[in-house]
Amino acid sequence: MIDQLLQDNGLLRKQIPIGSQSLFRAISDALYFTTSQHAQISQMLVQYLEKQITLNLIPQSLSILKTNQALRNDYCKQPSFSSFDQINLQLTSMMFRVKINLYYIQDNRLMCRIYNDHHLRMIELCRDDNNHYDCVYSKEFLQHATIVQQIIYEQINNIIGLKADIPKIFKNIEQDIWMNEKVFNDVRSTKKIRSNSEHKKDQQDLLQSELENIQKKQHEEDSTEVQISNLKSNPPGLDNTTPNNKPVILEVPTTRETGKLKFFDEQKSYGFIVLDSDNSDVFVHLDDLQRAGITKEDLRKLGSCFRSQTQVNHYGRGNEKPPSFSFQLMTYVGKYNKSRKAVDLKLINE
Repeated sequence: MIDQLLQDNGLLRKQIPIGSQSLFRAISDALYFTTSQHAQISQMLVQYLEKQITLNLIPQSLSILKTNQALRNDYCKQPSFSSFDQINLQLTSMMFRVKINLYYIQDNRLMCRIYNDHHLRMIELCRDDNNHYDCVYSKEFLQHATIVQQIIYEQINNIIGLKADIPKIFKNIEQDIWMNEKVFNDVRSTKKIRSNSEHKKDQQDLLQSELENIQKKQHEEDSTEVQISNLKSNPPGLDNTTPNNKPVILEVPTTRETGKLKFFDEQKSYGFIVLDSDNSDVFVHLDDLQRAGITKEDLRKLGSCFRSQTQVNHYGRGNEKPPSFSFQLMTYVGKYNKSRKAVDLKLINE
């Protein structure tokens, strides 16, 4: 079913050999077009996590790995454990600076979970009901890969004289080898883990409880979920036709920005903040200001950046010092496509 839904949206699935390392193999294939780097990637993620913790750069959604040494040890020993999948996806997106689109089926619909939408480079994966991961590529990409593969076959035939049949469609060699041999170490490792599962059940139940908290935070903070209807005209994460016109939150980074209030419109209950970093405008709503303890009356006293029916002033046109805030910069899709909004504001004026 997932193949048909992907094809309807101009995508094709490249199958990854079954085993406990399917996620890392899929990531390796998406990054390097070969699964051979899966072991190196898993170790790189472990090292990257340790470095981020040492530098105190770990995002809030993964902070439990910093505070819970036992959980971090479990991850470092066995990062391919299926309950760590969400951690691995987030760390991969952070370390390789890629946006990840993860497709899956829910209620007979094709859904997409997006990790770190702000990255320009993108890889795409899919997950089935058995928690097995495969790579996803566009039809055009695999068509080009097929041409390259045909050229390589021709050169091999000409130079070595193997007279091998030239594939007319893309030949997934690694999957074919696995299907013929069925002796991947991953399969044997999986069976061994299952045979010892009774002895580790209590430990895994505790681990699962801890990881559910991580996944819940990641679900809320580090990714967004959208239903896919037609990727060609409606890319994931850029859908304006959300139910009841509610915005789709793409990302709420854990890092904080600073900026000054440019103006606030009393009648419309919103305004804009000028970022200190690049002087760009960021939308801010009264609700978020009130959560920071700032009322309309407080804004009226500011004068130089308050707008009403009888008073229209802008930041920089008065003698009053504009209020400064620290905040998180939320990226979302709303009425005017992809936008930015200041949330979790804190007043930092002296």
